Amino acid sequence: MGGTDDLSVLFPDREATVTNPDTGAAVTFTVREFRFREGLEATALARPLIAALAGLVPDQAGDEGPDALAVENALAAHAAPWLELVARASGRDAAWLARLSDADGRALSEAMWAANGGFFLRRVAAQVAARATAREESPCRSTVCSTPSSAPATGAGTTTSASA
Repeated sequence: MGGTDDLSVLFPDREATVTNPDTGAAVTFTVREFRFREGLEATALARPLIAALAGLVPDQAGDEGPDALAVENALAAHAAPWLELVARASGRDAAWLARLSDADGRALSEAMWAANGGFFLRRVAAQVAARATAREESPCRSTVCSTPSSAPATGAGTTTSASA
């Protein structure tokens, strides 16, 4: 690993240049890695998105993981929280970000993943691990579980058919 790579790990903040949807001028700003408090607040906001991303991770080791389209679909399904998370990381207004061109929005999302990918991956990994632990602790390990039915009534007031 070279020195430049070391710095990007230590300081993952990324610069993003987009076209201002109001003026058409180029705007460059920093997409920051969430700091501790921001991460705590972002976790609450990102919970449904994190669950969706964790749901893309296969249960079996060796199964193919999610592709870029599946991740993009998860982001699209949680567009409002994603925009709010990007706004928090960039210091920009979510409504302003929502008006960016598709190309600029995608570039900004890439900068967000570069700066905060670890934030998401740690939380997705924790959910996947919790899911695996729950599966291991489950009393029913088969794919089809059922609750045993209660025994038939046998009291004095019970009637049975003549054919029984």
